[in-house]
Amino acid sequence: MKLMDVKLLVSAILALPFVSVAAVECGDTITTAEILTEDLLNCSSTPALTIEGPTGSLDMNGFTLECGGGSTRGIDVLGIAAVLSNGVVDGCATGILVDGDGFHSIQTMTVQNGIETGIWLISENNIVSGSTATGFFTRGMELDGANNSAVRNFLIDNQGGASRGLYIGGDNAFVAQNFCDSNNEGGIVIGPSSGGLVVQNIVTNNGQTGISMEGGGQSDYLITGNIATGNPDGDLVDSNPDACMSTNLWYGNIFDTADPSCLD
Repeated sequence: MKLMDVKLLVSAILALPFVSVAAVECGDTITTAEILTEDLLNCSSTPALTIEGPTGSLDMNGFTLECGGGSTRGIDVLGIAAVLSNGVVDGCATGILVDGDGFHSIQTMTVQNGIETGIWLISENNIVSGSTATGFFTRGMELDGANNSAVRNFLIDNQGGASRGLYIGGDNAFVAQNFCDSNNEGGIVIGPSSGGLVVQNIVTNNGQTGISMEGGGQSDYLITGNIATGNPDGDLVDSNPDACMSTNLWYGNIFDTADPSCLD
């Protein structure tokens, strides 16, 4: 091999991200690229793990993190542009909390069996995709920061006093192609916020409403191309007093019932 070829090969290898093979343990703060090699069971620290970007990422490799006594949060995602993927978070009051400076990515995660929220996005410009939240008492997923996206997730069977599948509390949310089924109250609930796009979701068989604007104060939303059926208190619901003349556009949805009836 020529010297120039060797130099190019070395340069290419050095440019590759370093993935640690050190064991991840309960209570760790992850600041490098890590791959989980075993289940983390009965973690007692809060949070059980922290991932801090931009250098921190965790591929859970199909393994499970379980909260034990004294732990109330599973994984905190902090800093900027951290990545969490491919695992299960079980038995934590809040499964995954996404904060810091945002631009984080949560991919193909399952969070289950908690008394608060499955995946909670507090910071801005994050995306959750291909993930499942089930068995939570309050919310399967909550988007509070601005410019957050939830795409192709499953929010199912979240049961409790005020369980919603997906709650939108931040401006300019993008919520697309999610499946929200059999949640105790609403499938997709939109709180006071503006500028969101809710498109091509399937929202069925929830205990109260399908897709709803709750409490008023929503503006400039586009709700289109969704399927909402089997929700006894209304498949499409807009509680704004001027719902039929507001800046929110409900258009091209498939549904059985709407309140008010002008929603489409």
